[in-house]
Amino acid sequence: MLNALIPIDFSGTAYNAMKYAFEFQKDFNFHVTCINAYKGSKPRGEMKRLKNNFTNEFDFELIPGNLYSAFDKYITANKVDIIIMGTNEAKGLINLFKGSNASRIMMQTSIPILIIPEHVKYENISKIVWASDLQPGSNLTSLCLIKDIALELESTVRIAHVKTSNEKSTSDVKIHQSWEDSFFGKDVKHSFKKIRKSSVIKGINYYLDQKDDNNLLVLVRREHGLIDKLFKKSHAEEFAKEPRLPVMIIHE
Repeated sequence: MLNALIPIDFSGTAYNAMKYAFEFQKDFNFHVTCINAYKGSKPRGEMKRLKNNFTNEFDFELIPGNLYSAFDKYITANKVDIIIMGTNEAKGLINLFKGSNASRIMMQTSIPILIIPEHVKYENISKIVWASDLQPGSNLTSLCLIKDIALELESTVRIAHVKTSNEKSTSDVKIHQSWEDSFFGKDVKHSFKKIRKSSVIKGINYYLDQKDDNNLLVLVRREHGLIDKLFKKSHAEEFAKEPRLPVMIIHE
């Protein structure tokens, strides 16, 4: 069974991530462990309220220190297959990549991270958007989680590739798609869409506007890849919009 880790600070955002995780668990089986980093006395009252709010089966660990040291301590000693975290949508998605807890943990580990915007409720993951750069994967095992979810939930994977105006056009897109076809095979329903916009973010937002029935956005983090582009200052205003759906970061 897969193991999911949820860092929790007892905030409404963290509670919402837990609610999402337990609904997701009904469709895709995994074990949940929550960790809380504390300074001073143990938050016994908060723990009691948490357990009263969630009757689901889960483990809970209190670890002294800050979030990042606690997180590092836990994953060093335990097998973790996915991290599930909440994010405050009032801050906009720009904070997902700049200065948020999620961004720091994303840089700290190669474990897939599922980020749940505040107030987003679980919906059956029938449509997955993968914002791909069409570069052949050097570590396909990192994508196995998406494939497993798609197989278990009979999801369709929509592979969206954004070409910016300063990119050279190419006639061999089908060649670049071949590895993705091979990876997903006939078992996972998948399709391709090429989008040309002036920036990556505009392309992603355009596609999400055109296809508003998506349930999950997947980004692959690789050096000099798509997520690196999202860090660029020129994308800041575009990416400051509120998150629309959960985002899964897969590390390669």
